[in-house]
Amino acid sequence: MNTTILRKLERNFEGYIGTSMLFAYTGLIGYTILSRSAPWDPPTYTLTVTLYLFTWMTWLAAGWAIRHDSHFRFTLLRENLSPQANYLLRYIDLVGWVFFATIVAWYIFETLQRRLESGREILGTPIPLWTAYLAVFVGMILIIVRALQKAILVRRQYKNDEDITPTSKVDI
Repeated sequence: MNTTILRKLERNFEGYIGTSMLFAYTGLIGYTILSRSAPWDPPTYTLTVTLYLFTWMTWLAAGWAIRHDSHFRFTLLRENLSPQANYLLRYIDLVGWVFFATIVAWYIFETLQRRLESGREILGTPIPLWTAYLAVFVGMILIIVRALQKAILVRRQYKNDEDITPTSKVDI
């Protein structure tokens, strides 16, 4: 496979999956709206499935935001700092993300195990309920992976004397 395609897939992995979920989400909502004015009843599962699709999109977007430096951060004060100070602060940011995501992943794993053992399904579907809770765990793992990737990229940029000052611009 072409390395350019693989790079693009890696850079936007969460975005591609999130976009397909958004289409499914929009389709389910549209179907529900049409069902209300049609002679048949809307399916019972659409509310819960769309809620869980939205949950998945949100947690996937968190990892994507870190990868693309589009997460919430304070840029105004950092524009006036030295490259060394920005380098240190970038690493503190990334270590904070890894620390936060590790704690959340640890505790959600326990909840995920309980949901797995319960054997319950999402209302009106054969989809196991644990798949909805898996979104948070996968999101945290992606945050950890993307933060570690970003740490490597920031280190490489710093060593090459590139500007690593965070800006308010989103790089896609």
